[in-house]
Amino acid sequence: MHLNFKSMEFLYPNMLYALFALIIPIVVHLFNFRRHKLVYFSNTSILKTIEQENSKTKKLKYIITLIARMLFIAALVIAFAFPYKKDNNTINNNVDNLIAVYIDNSMSMQSLSSEKTLFEDARTSAMKLVENLNQAQKYVLLSNDRDPKNEYPMNKDEMLIRLNEMKTESVSTTFEDIYNSLSFIRKKNDFNSATFFVYSDFQNNTVTSGDLKVDTTIQIVVFPLESDFQNNIFIDSVWLQSPVLQKNMTNELNARIVNETQNEIKGLPVNFSIDENVVAYTTCDIKADSYSDVNMQFAIENEGDSKAKVSIKDSPITFDDEYNLVLKVRPEINVIEISSTSNSQQPIANSLDLLFGGDPLINYQSMNQYNIDQNVVNNAQMIVLDANVNETLQQTLIEFAERGGSLLIIESQSHKVAESQTNSYIYNHLGIKPVDFDENETKVEYIAKRNTFFDDIFVKLPDNADLPMIRKHIRFELGKNVQNIISLQNGDPFLMMSNVGKGKVFVMSTSLDEEYSDLANHALFVPLMYKMALIGGNVSELSYTLGIDKTLNINDVSLNVDDRISLKSDNVMYDIFPMIENRSGINYIYFFEDLPSSGFYDIYKNEDYVKTVAWNDNRDESKMSFYDKEELSELLKDNNLNVFMMVSPVEAQGRASDDVVENIVNQSSLWKVFVVIALMALLMEILILRFWK
Repeated sequence: MHLNFKSMEFLYPNMLYALFALIIPIVVHLFNFRRHKLVYFSNTSILKTIEQENSKTKKLKYIITLIARMLFIAALVIAFAFPYKKDNNTINNNVDNLIAVYIDNSMSMQSLSSEKTLFEDARTSAMKLVENLNQAQKYVLLSNDRDPKNEYPMNKDEMLIRLNEMKTESVSTTFEDIYNSLSFIRKKNDFNSATFFVYSDFQNNTVTSGDLKVDTTIQIVVFPLESDFQNNIFIDSVWLQSPVLQKNMTNELNARIVNETQNEIKGLPVNFSIDENVVAYTTCDIKADSYSDVNMQFAIENEGDSKAKVSIKDSPITFDDEYNLVLKVRPEINVIEISSTSNSQQPIANSLDLLFGGDPLINYQSMNQYNIDQNVVNNAQMIVLDANVNETLQQTLIEFAERGGSLLIIESQSHKVAESQTNSYIYNHLGIKPVDFDENETKVEYIAKRNTFFDDIFVKLPDNADLPMIRKHIRFELGKNVQNIISLQNGDPFLMMSNVGKGKVFVMSTSLDEEYSDLANHALFVPLMYKMALIGGNVSELSYTLGIDKTLNINDVSLNVDDRISLKSDNVMYDIFPMIENRSGINYIYFFEDLPSSGFYDIYKNEDYVKTVAWNDNRDESKMSFYDKEELSELLKDNNLNVFMMVSPVEAQGRASDDVVENIVNQSSLWKVFVVIALMALLMEILILRFWK
């Protein structure tokens, strides 16, 4: 092997101080410490002859032996200093250079290459990389799930174990988060530099640079992985036509199916099952690079939480072929009426009590505005406000609507518009303004039957239908986000509706007192009130998304400080120690770590079951949109990153990646050369001392 000492560097340069040991053989040869044996000769002329014959030979033998011993010591010291050839095509192999390996273990890496999944390709190449590096190197393993034990510098054996244990997860992250984390780890552990090996398919949504903090000491080796099958069909989202489920009542489920292929799909089967029983089935046609919305009707026979699932069949990417959701049927609907008095003589209290009081589905309760039970409010589905309340309570009611509740404001028996402006916070929030009090008798004339609010209320409304009489009402000016769903003959709005967050706010321009209207005695009153109650409430989330949703609404679960929360899935119990937050009177669990996989999780408080929730994989991982090598190279260059090498997708996968890895790390084999030199020097000394007489 040709040695170019100018291009040679040392992994452990401090070992070279041991070269001072070369003084030892020199001292030994300068001062011959061997004991002299006294021999008597009768004829000194013989000694003179021997000395003259062997003087030059002996001196030469001593010099060659000295050179052999010094060469042995020098070669051995240099070998232990781990010399390597300095090459622009190889990485920094010093012990103060941290080796970081990032393997994108998101669900999109389940896509197939020519031989196996992209994830398996990446893991195999990374293990080959680590095996070829020096035993003394320190490593960190970065992944989407950000396991802390993998981000503490470890030795080669530990790194190989961690790589072997690694698997795909439902969590995704961005390149900038991983890069910034590596920079933090390097500085925290006092490494002078780091070499960053990146294995990823580089989806468009994961490569961002908004908060990228460039670290010039990090050199990057990029292995872009490319699937041979960049086609995918997946269930993107699911929603209900009516967010409130009722026992044995027909509802409609909608699902969006996305076709990320270049071919049109015909007759794709879509199944909908509840508690593992198929309750609906349909097929859909989807154009290339497009989507199709399908709908299926169903009814639920049982109260409580039901585990539902929409499913299709597609390969090779299968993690997004199912969409989990929980359908919750409430055993009862809580309706609260807030008035200026708790006296049952209030007209509205009488009307609502007569309507809801005898219905086992409705839990009706009347409250005084000065004696509000916040827990009851938080668990209500509908609140009827018949009072001018303070701004704090108005804010609470708006927050109630934002969480999904139905809020009905019925104008009180005030003859003064100024008095009705006491609820100005709510009105300003909605964008409506009371402007006048009208005492002229009129009638309801127009009902916006095509508004979704009136779905399932009217089968057919005759043109000459007898509609409620209105004797006195307040006139309103409406903002652009307020819908006038029932109007009077003079064009004034009678019933207004506005979407607020997940819920709705209704405003009725007159009182239920017979002096103001006959609505409470009219046939229209019953369906209006029931529809508001049925669509209201803190509607349970159908599902949550892994890696995105960190909080879980548990307001229907009463918690104490020392309560233990557990999650059970597939007969495996997970004890968690979440942070419990109370926001606007609602309890939330905050997860510090992501759950291990998608599916259904039963929540237990101590040992008692309380509810079921569904989790799905992030659908961003389903989108087959990736950076190619040129785009990726340009993006990294624009951010001034120190890119050491950009491997082509062909070289990054399968057996071809082995050659790339060997070329990158094949720089430390010179120590073997010096071991051979040391052994040869030792052998030479032995031969000289044994055979050179």
